[in-house]
Amino acid sequence: MAVAYEALLPEILPMVDGCPDTLVENTIRSAAIDFCERTGAYQTELDPVTTVANIYEYDLEAPSGTIVHKVMWATYEGKDLEPISTTLLEQRKPKWRETGYAGDPEYYVQQSKSVFWLVPVPNATAVSSTIIRAQLKPSHSSTTCDEQIMDEYRDAVVNGTLFRLLRMPGKAWSDLQGAQLYGNLFGESVVNAERRARHANEGVARRVVYGGIGGSGSGRRNRYGRERG
Repeated sequence: MAVAYEALLPEILPMVDGCPDTLVENTIRSAAIDFCERTGAYQTELDPVTTVANIYEYDLEAPSGTIVHKVMWATYEGKDLEPISTTLLEQRKPKWRETGYAGDPEYYVQQSKSVFWLVPVPNATAVSSTIIRAQLKPSHSSTTCDEQIMDEYRDAVVNGTLFRLLRMPGKAWSDLQGAQLYGNLFGESVVNAERRARHANEGVARRVVYGGIGGSGSGRRNRYGRERG
């Protein structure tokens, strides 16, 4: 399930009188993207990947409207894969692309937001053999964000949106004092959410070492974020 950005308009428009709805929605999306990038709060296991013999490059298929920001961990046939950089990979296994060095994958390389490599190159086709847990973020063309994020961190997204809107210079709704306050509230939410996400990950036993690379609430608001009955 997902929540549309426009669902947050009633909480934001009263504080930015005269601001176009489309600008507010675009800013909500930017705030949600920033929040997800900085906190790691939006995570999920992607659909299992079927490996194909002699093929090492595979798609990171994120849910619709999202992008993989970072691969958190990956397994092949139930065994942990070690994340590794391309530089260190070439040092450790300089001939890894050659057929004679194919075998069961031991490493993965996140090449981009949409592609990852398995090394050694798989020497057999294996259905749903690779499981990936990824940190996601909304895409820049999205109109919605994950329901859990928008429910648990609604205030954070609203505060991040107001911070961006109020600091715009020369607008009828410009308010640098308000922007600073909302920016501080957003920053506090980011710190708390990042800590929460990090502690949640600590419960997942992962023995890999990276190859060479080391809250919500309800209530109406006044203009400066204080809740009122």
